[in-house]
Amino acid sequence: MAIQNKTKQSVYRVGGLKGDHCRDRIEHTLSHLHGVSSVKVDLASKQVAVSHDESVTSSGYIEETLQSLGYSIQS
Repeated sequence: MAIQNKTKQSVYRVGGLKGDHCRDRIEHTLSHLHGVSSVKVDLASKQVAVSHDESVTSSGYIEETLQSLGYSIQS
């Protein structure tokens, strides 16, 4: 019997978003992470919405990836 993870949506306020190239880079990179099902970047609100398995959030994987791309996570 396979264990199924529940899908969750997390929204991050991201500093350093400057235009379409930033949106495209984040959406492309995060969408290739294991457990991520969709990514939507809103440049106007500087928010990144990610639908993912709940195990991805607990590992801090999304935040680390955004920071490795040069963006800051704002609270």
